[in-house]
Amino acid sequence: MWEYSNTEYVKLFRKMLNWEWYTDINTKVLFLHCLLKANWKDGAWHGHTYKRGQFITSLPSLSKETGLSIQQVRTALNHLKSTGELTVKNYSKFRVITVVSYDSFQDANRQTNSKSTGKSTGKSTVKQQATNRQPTADIRTYKNSKNIKNIEEESEQEISDEQAREWGWID
Repeated sequence: MWEYSNTEYVKLFRKMLNWEWYTDINTKVLFLHCLLKANWKDGAWHGHTYKRGQFITSLPSLSKETGLSIQQVRTALNHLKSTGELTVKNYSKFRVITVVSYDSFQDANRQTNSKSTGKSTGKSTVKQQATNRQPTADIRTYKNSKNIKNIEEESEQEISDEQAREWGWID
């Protein structure tokens, strides 16, 4: 199974509580799973390229990873495709699933400043920290960029068929 670090996360907005599929447990579980599985940068696997917001999987893999039956996965995928949350491209042994609005969910610049002004400015609140706290933010930025570099170096290693099966990418 793939190991994730404490620095890898996805954002969820509270407005999801008003989402039309929120009360459909299977569809919600599958969508959240897709958000978590979607790649944060472009890449390639066995000669197939994928973009940010996409991942390569199969119905049996999704079933195993979510605890849903294959039919429940199919139904939930159809729900999410019908309302434009996902697109799915089928190949003979796998699927490429795209979270259509991945960038709007995961865009790092989407933080707002509604607490201090009462309005959404679309600007990050990082600059509003006290002067004595700015070096700490700089250290975190350096550590995060170092972690990203390490992740990029690791992701450039070739993935074996055995690893792909273990991760559920292929059967």
